Amino acid sequence: MTGFAPSSMDKRWIWTATIGMIIFLFIQVFPVTGQLFATDVQNVMTRSQAEAKALNWAEEKFGIPSDQLQKTTVTHLTNSDATGYFSKNDFFTDYDKQWSSGTPTDTYAVELHLREDIGRLLLFLNMETGSLVAWEHYGDKPAQSIESAGDKESGTQLAAKALQYASFWGVNPEEWKWDDQPVKYGTLKFVSTKGDIGEAKLWLKVDMPPGYSALHSSFPEWRGGSATYGVDLPSSFLDYIENQEKWSINLSMFGFFLPQIILFILAIVYTGTHGGHTSYRRGIFLSIAFFVLHAGLTFNRIPGLRAESWDAGASIGDNVNLIVNLVTFAAMALLTYFSAVGGDGLWKSMGRSLWPRWKEPGYGAAILKSVREGYFLAFILLGAQSLILLILEQTLGSFASSDATQSMYNMSIPLLLPLLAWCAGISEELQSRLFGIGVFRNWFVAGARKLLGREPSNKTAVVLTTIAIVPPGLIWALGHVGYAIFPVYTRIIELVLMSFLFGWFMLRFGIMTVIFAHVTLDAILMGMQMMFDGLPWDFAGGVFSLVMPGLVGIVIWWLHRAIRSRKETGRPYA
Repeated sequence: MTGFAPSSMDKRWIWTATIGMIIFLFIQVFPVTGQLFATDVQNVMTRSQAEAKALNWAEEKFGIPSDQLQKTTVTHLTNSDATGYFSKNDFFTDYDKQWSSGTPTDTYAVELHLREDIGRLLLFLNMETGSLVAWEHYGDKPAQSIESAGDKESGTQLAAKALQYASFWGVNPEEWKWDDQPVKYGTLKFVSTKGDIGEAKLWLKVDMPPGYSALHSSFPEWRGGSATYGVDLPSSFLDYIENQEKWSINLSMFGFFLPQIILFILAIVYTGTHGGHTSYRRGIFLSIAFFVLHAGLTFNRIPGLRAESWDAGASIGDNVNLIVNLVTFAAMALLTYFSAVGGDGLWKSMGRSLWPRWKEPGYGAAILKSVREGYFLAFILLGAQSLILLILEQTLGSFASSDATQSMYNMSIPLLLPLLAWCAGISEELQSRLFGIGVFRNWFVAGARKLLGREPSNKTAVVLTTIAIVPPGLIWALGHVGYAIFPVYTRIIELVLMSFLFGWFMLRFGIMTVIFAHVTLDAILMGMQMMFDGLPWDFAGGVFSLVMPGLVGIVIWWLHRAIRSRKETGRPYA
């Protein structure tokens, strides 16, 4: 067995990377760069700014002093169905003109837990201006119902009274009209006078406590009341989304989670049977780094976990969410470790060395080479991904919705987002590429050997290796169908095609290069996301995200050089 000796890049690779970068810029970057220079775009409030603004509203509009609060949470919420409908039908320009200011699809939901068993007051704020756009109180309602209180009032009178009540909190009565439907459970529903967007109809619901009168107090009774809005969408679109989400759940369960359990067992078996070809120290550092990073990022996105429970209609505590996620990531870290040992052992048993070892003299130089080549390969991947998604958008009508669970606005420290790139690059490449391709190639070659009664030819081995990329690539793709991109098979097609590139790059340049390529790909996409999210300091954070993989590679190179120098000379490297 010879040492690690990957192929080198020639000018053709560099030219291909240049073309890939140009494609990526023209398809994904240039169409949105105007946002960076537009003079009328407002920045998005931070979570702490949203909390401070909500406390001001609570005191100013509801008469609630700060000493009456037990706890405050801030969560970014989004109407994913509405954003999906606008995206699918290219209605966002109309939405920005008609609805976005007073009734945005994305809000900061600030939940105020009140003392004296008053319950919870939920304030919805415009994320850019901080204006109060909706509110709702959860707690005991007054004993008298609005129906009995309003027996002597007509529906028209009640509707006018409800709009007067809602106007105290900023609702413009001229923008709403009663829908002429009977009062249900004390709630009156209004429709927007601004007009519909396609078949989407904007509505307002006002729950007015009985006995309300504008003359009673400077603070109208708000306990048991609410003023909320939403969008009625075509039933055909909602049925389509519901069906797609069911497919997503089934594909994730039977196409990803169950195969992952099987691969976990296989990784343990191959670690035991092929561990002699490698070292059991293989992957320990990377697996630990994966878990530590993911654990830290899980604490960082507690509001995102809260949004996930909110979307599911469940009231799951933050601690329960944390425990479930940490246990899941611990299992993934173990799978990553066994994939590293079993995968490296498998490839070496087949005569291939795809992973340099720390003890090798040229390890530091190999890391720098992997970083450099990883950037070039990342641009090839970005170009290919951009083309694939553009073709799927044009042919399948693919569209994206919003997902508050993955939102940067639901991160305590948004600047930590780029670290997620390392979690994906480490785990997915060791599991799906190093071990996944290795185990299927081993099976296919062994099957051909048994069928032919001899070693398959080099050409046959190449074909079998190419085919071996498909099963783990498909499993990897099915693990991404939970993203808010429709139809759900969009990501399956995209990532199965991308898996051929990832697999080819690993076989040609080694596992470290493809890890750096994967990390760089994600870091560039995350960096671009940060540059356009409107939060303070995130433009600088986005720039840092672009150079982060290179900086990490330089640090590893320096550490390897310093440690080897210390061992060889007995003193620190200077």
